[in-house]
Amino acid sequence: SLPIGCFACPRSSPTSTGHMASMDVDAPAVAAPPPASRMNFQLFQQAPAGAAVQVGGRLAVAEGEAYTLSTTDGGSLRVLSPVGPPPADAAAGSFVEVVGTKVGATEMQCTGFVALPAGEVDAELWEEAVKLMHMPQLRDMFQPKRD
Repeated sequence: SLPIGCFACPRSSPTSTGHMASMDVDAPAVAAPPPASRMNFQLFQQAPAGAAVQVGGRLAVAEGEAYTLSTTDGGSLRVLSPVGPPPADAAAGSFVEVVGTKVGATEMQCTGFVALPAGEVDAELWEEAVKLMHMPQLRDMFQPKRD
């Protein structure tokens, strides 16, 4: 059972302090989608279709609703973006992470963009970090903790 908090005082106003009641409710555990795995182009090609992915690189100018992402290891991915354009601070040529689902050998469906702060990104360092995340000896260090 999951503890669920609810406000018990119906007369609460923004200036009053409400009373919080906690109750146990039997509810099925909601399965969270798997976290996206950071990848480069080589790892992307090895991932199965439908895998949740997060790929860093530089965005090129859009071609309709698709973008081209130049990855840190020299690959090129076609990014389909029904979520609209990337954030304003992710201008063409800037370093971004694209989060989404693999739909083809060189194509992904975007669910969001993560713009990195302005400034130069060390693509070589990024590439090495991604490789380390996928080494069997170190993989556990980069996995989300499960309660």
